[in-house]
Amino acid sequence: MTVQAYNPKAPNNPAPTSNPQTSTELLHISEPNQAHAKPSDGSCGCGGTHNHSHDHNHHHHTHAHSHSHEPEFFDDGIRVMPTSDDLKRLSSDAELIQRAISEENANHSNLIASSRQSVPTITVNGVLISEQAIGEEVQYHPADSQDEALFLSAQALVIRELLRQAVMADDELKDEWQVDDENAISKLIAKNVHPNTPTDSICEQYYTANQGEFTAPPVMKVRHILFACPPEEGEERIELKKRAYELIDTINNSPNPSGEFITQAMQHSACPSKTDGGELGILQKGATVPEFEKVVFALPKGLAPSPIESRYGVHIVDVMERMDGKALSFDEALPMIRNRLSQQAFHHALIDYLYTLKQNADIVGIDISVNQENIYRG
Repeated sequence: MTVQAYNPKAPNNPAPTSNPQTSTELLHISEPNQAHAKPSDGSCGCGGTHNHSHDHNHHHHTHAHSHSHEPEFFDDGIRVMPTSDDLKRLSSDAELIQRAISEENANHSNLIASSRQSVPTITVNGVLISEQAIGEEVQYHPADSQDEALFLSAQALVIRELLRQAVMADDELKDEWQVDDENAISKLIAKNVHPNTPTDSICEQYYTANQGEFTAPPVMKVRHILFACPPEEGEERIELKKRAYELIDTINNSPNPSGEFITQAMQHSACPSKTDGGELGILQKGATVPEFEKVVFALPKGLAPSPIESRYGVHIVDVMERMDGKALSFDEALPMIRNRLSQQAFHHALIDYLYTLKQNADIVGIDISVNQENIYRG
C-alpha cells in the first residue's frame, strides 16, 4: 500500500498542487490494535424514565459548510502573521519567529492541513475527495478545533470511498449503489464482515468476571407533598421546613396516616401529582433530580421523619414500597451479555475489514486511522 500525505507542519513545505505527487512527504500509518479490548459496555422534576438504545448509522448528508481563506482573522492562539513587535525586531529574528510558529503548529497532531491553508489534495486509488465534500461533511464531526473537524471529515469520506469502491468491484452489488448507496454498503458489510458468535461458555466467563454489572436496579414507589420554593429564597425555605415538620406530625398523629397524607397532598402540594394523592409512581435511579434521588433511595419504607429539600422546594416523602436491587442469575443476564459481546465482535470484525481495504488502497493526502472510535461515534 502506498500512502502519501502533505505535511502542513513543515515550515517551508509548499501546498500541494493538482498533482498529488507534488511536494508530499511520506507519513507513517498507525496499525490497528489487534489485541482487542475486553468487551464493556411531572413538572416538579420528581419523576421520569430512561430508555437507552444503540443505533448504528453510517452516513448522512444535508447542509454545506463554507471555509474562510483569510488566515489573519483566525484567533485560536496560533500566530500566522507577524505582530507589530515582530516587525520591529532585527531580521536575524526571522528564524526564531518561524521556529515559534512551527512549534505551535506541531501541537496539531495528525491533521491533514492547517485551517489557515487549503485542504491538501486527497485521493483514494486516484479518486479525488473534493474540498467541497469535506466542507459539507464538517458539520457531522464536532471537534475542539477546525483543524480536527476537517481531519475527521476527510477521514470519514476516505472510508466511505473505500467502501464505495469495494461495492463497485462486486458484480452482485455495483448496480445497487445508484439506487440506494446505504443499503449497498450494508450488504457489502454483511457479505464481508463475519464476527465470531459468542458461545454460552464465553458469555459465562464474561458474567463471572463482571458479575457486579448484572443487578436489577432498585425501585421505589413514592408519594410526596411539595412546598414549592426557589433555591435562592433561604428565609422562605426555613419557614416552609417548619411547616413541613408540622404537617409530618399531623400525618403521624392521625388515626389514618395514609388517608391523612392523601388529604394533605391534595390540599397543599404544588406538584401536579396532588390529584393522585401525591403519588409519583415507580421511581428508578436517574428518574428524578440527583439531590432528591440521593436522599429518597436511602430511606426505609414509611413516612420520612424529616422533609427533603430539592431545587424545586421542600418535600414531605412517604415511601410506599421499596424493592432493593438484586443480582441477576446467569440465565437472567445471558441475553444482555450475548447482545453486548455480539456487538463488540461485530465492531472488531468491521474494523479488521476496513483496515484490509485501507492496506490494499493507494491513499494520497491523509494519514487515516481505522479504529472503533472513528467508526462508531455513538
